[in-house]
Amino acid sequence: MKKLNKQLPIIASLLIAIVILHSLFVDYTVQFPDFISTESSESTSESMKAKVVSENGVLNRISYLESFLVKLESRELPVDTEQEETKENIKRVLVGQKLVLGLSLFYLLLTFSTAVSYAFRAWLHKSLANVFYPVSFVVLAPKVFYQLNLILQQEVLAYFYFVYLIITYGISVVAYRMILKNKELAEGFQSLQFSSSLEEEGRSPSNTKTGSIFGPIFHVVFIILIGILIGNLIYIPLFLLQKHYVTEFSYFIFFLLGLLSLFYIFNYKKVGGEENSSNWKNLAVSFAYLQFRFLRNSFFAVFSTILIVLFVTFLFSLLLFNIDLIQNHLGLFGKATEF
Repeated sequence: MKKLNKQLPIIASLLIAIVILHSLFVDYTVQFPDFISTESSESTSESMKAKVVSENGVLNRISYLESFLVKLESRELPVDTEQEETKENIKRVLVGQKLVLGLSLFYLLLTFSTAVSYAFRAWLHKSLANVFYPVSFVVLAPKVFYQLNLILQQEVLAYFYFVYLIITYGISVVAYRMILKNKELAEGFQSLQFSSSLEEEGRSPSNTKTGSIFGPIFHVVFIILIGILIGNLIYIPLFLLQKHYVTEFSYFIFFLLGLLSLFYIFNYKKVGGEENSSNWKNLAVSFAYLQFRFLRNSFFAVFSTILIVLFVTFLFSLLLFNIDLIQNHLGLFGKATEF
């Protein structure tokens, strides 16, 4: 029984991963009545209630919107129709659905990272758990509400999914509480914690000798030439690609992000991998560490942005207060117009 309790975080991650996969294909929404009737019959009052209905998930919605957009662009519509505006609205909805898909896939990968870091006793497993489980509690709560309403609507399949969600929620709460109460220090893969400060092996010492004055001038000219080449050969073509080939450019960007992620994963494996562990174990923990770095940097960026916005808002409010004080109370602006 004790061994089973230790496996609860891994089981919880697996159960939540199944919920995420299910939400990619099936989604639920609340449907409100289209009109309000003044009749008081039983059938009318029943039709006035809000109902929970199942609909296609984000994958099916993206597929439908893309096919609809292709059909819309291939047809010749009358001139008086607002075709371009309709296309732009569909494209914006499509971008939003792709963003939801990206967040769902990132959340799905987070289940893997949380389970792997806990199973291999990596030092970062508590940090990932502090993000994963609170987010999971927020995500699972409306799904339980939807299934409860479907049970009231006498949907048979809702009974099974409701029980599954309740079990998942309960196991997740117990697993998260067990991780927080665990006083044992996870000391696996400690070298990854200091990966950013490690020096490259075999790196030659830097030359501290002072050179001639032409050295800095040569470096400035070289940087300018490299900037011109990068701007004309990379930035401008990329700008034209994203302007005229939005879908292809999106796939290209994701491909580059995938290559960059693989580079970091193998780099973390080389720097922070343990000699006694297998390659796939080091790769799995390196992937979890990459996601941990992404989450940490994202939180830092959001927090810094909020602080900057608050600081600028404070300065702007202080400026308006000073202008109001000078103009309405001291009357300096009015006196200045007398001269």
